[in-house]
Amino acid sequence: MESITQGQGVTIENLGMLDLTGKKTDELSGIALIQNVGLILVPQSLSDALMKVPQRNVGLTVSLPEPTNPDAKMKLYTGQLTLSGEVFSNAGGSPDDILVIAGQVVISSPIVNVGYGDIIIAGQILAPKGSEALLSAKLTRLTGQIIYYKSDAPRIFIGNDSFSRSFFELIDSPMSMALVGNYEIEQDVDIALMKQKVSELILIGNLTAPKPLVPLLQLLAEVKLGDITGKDDADAPGA
Repeated sequence: MESITQGQGVTIENLGMLDLTGKKTDELSGIALIQNVGLILVPQSLSDALMKVPQRNVGLTVSLPEPTNPDAKMKLYTGQLTLSGEVFSNAGGSPDDILVIAGQVVISSPIVNVGYGDIIIAGQILAPKGSEALLSAKLTRLTGQIIYYKSDAPRIFIGNDSFSRSFFELIDSPMSMALVGNYEIEQDVDIALMKQKVSELILIGNLTAPKPLVPLLQLLAEVKLGDITGKDDADAPGA
């Protein structure tokens, strides 16, 4: 947490996420300002106290319910993550537990069982098709998107990267590509190679590619939350 102590309290600023779970009302009273924060997670019991804190440039505030069972727990996953579908089974936990997922999260295997009483999602979740009914049955709050992919085993990339012809030539059979972040396909990749190696594209972010590839990428994109941008040969480095 980046904070600056001022005469009248602490300024909290420049955070992707501010997690106030586990805090108390008197701790919030010492905050003079919250600014430049993408997401605030706050228990319902602290919502009124948070409303009294001046805020600037805060993207989203998610109020989290208190567990109804004193033995229940709240489990929190945040950031850019890849999780197994087994996370949702809550093995060894209470059926009253609450699962909170905030950020950009890829579920890499099918969800076969949900062992939580409530699921709260804030952000973008990528999950395999066939998981819709189980997930929606326990979903009590959604701020963002849940995106379902077809492939049993997609190749998942999170961050920033570029893909050359040499990369695609190493792929033995058509693959599903899930791209979360900003990516580039290099100029030496042509339509024939892309059609041979990629069966499905899920894009959460931005993808730059040679202009001749753009229509094919648009066709392959089962989900596109972002931009596919064409680039001329003249735009390539060293051209």
